[in-house]
Amino acid sequence: MPALQTSLSTHVTAPVNFQLMKGLLKAARKRLPFFNGTLQGQLEENNGAYSVRWERIENLTAATTALGEQTGNAAFANGRDAVRPTVTRVDAAMAKYGNAIILNEEIDLVQVNARAMRFLDTLGANAGESLNTLLRDDIITGATTVRYGNGVASAATTVTAIGANDIKYAVNYLNRQSAMKMFPEGVGSRNIGSSPIRESYFGICHPDVEEDIRDIAGFVAVEQYAGYTSTLPGEFGTVGGVRFSSTEIANITADEGTTSAAGFRGTSDILNDTYDTIIYGMEAIGTVGLGENHAKEIYEMGDRVPAVSLIKHDPGSSGVGDMYNEVGSLAWKAFYAGQVLNANWIVNVKTLASEL
Repeated sequence: MPALQTSLSTHVTAPVNFQLMKGLLKAARKRLPFFNGTLQGQLEENNGAYSVRWERIENLTAATTALGEQTGNAAFANGRDAVRPTVTRVDAAMAKYGNAIILNEEIDLVQVNARAMRFLDTLGANAGESLNTLLRDDIITGATTVRYGNGVASAATTVTAIGANDIKYAVNYLNRQSAMKMFPEGVGSRNIGSSPIRESYFGICHPDVEEDIRDIAGFVAVEQYAGYTSTLPGEFGTVGGVRFSSTEIANITADEGTTSAAGFRGTSDILNDTYDTIIYGMEAIGTVGLGENHAKEIYEMGDRVPAVSLIKHDPGSSGVGDMYNEVGSLAWKAFYAGQVLNANWIVNVKTLASEL
């Protein structure tokens, strides 16, 4: 199949009789939070495998039997019993992803250097969104515990926006599974008028759901605690033991809510969109890059992501494939694996979103 070229005559205008503004126009950059709090894994290059493994030593059963006094002849282990720990192994296969832009020589001849840099910047942003989208889907698939809005039985019967009881359910479930909190307690200060916040898990939601979360009783906006604790890009506040960030790439399933519910987003009052809000603890998710750890932080679209290669080939570098030195290319490439390491430490809260 012929490769698509980006050409001067069709796709990019030459700055002749135009004043090209410095920096060009910036595209909107999305918030990409899905790598936050993930457990980094690493696959070394040239080690003969494309799979990686995490291991978790499970907790031992509580020892509640008293040890009696030793008597008689000494023996191996003195007659004491021992236990064999349970080791849970989680494997993930690596896969390679990438995207590219092909440029003809006319663009190189007449365009300012800022144009090529913006193409590279756009590719970097595309890499970040692509990897976050892959991880988002891996998380949703691996999150076996699903809470439908207000505790109903299915997505089709969901008729409410996210509420306090949905968040309480998720936090209680994670607490019962001994999930690790993502953030420590914040005490606040009267001197700066900040609010105390409890130890918290991390939640990722869509901006549409963000507005419903803000309306929940007890919600503390990020500006009320950001002065004394570090916050994350896209973080907007906390409620019920969860600190939330919103992102435009959070999953929406169109028309999945098919029970009549007026006042919510969707095609109609009887075809409502459902939204996935992911709430999870530390080390519930693992990510891997080839030869380098993937990020475990939130970053904004366009930031450089570890384990992603940006590749530039000038015209003439293809040999007989480019006999007249006419075609160059820009690309990104990444090896990626995302894996739910403990499904008991993730809850997917599936709800509607209010129509504003």
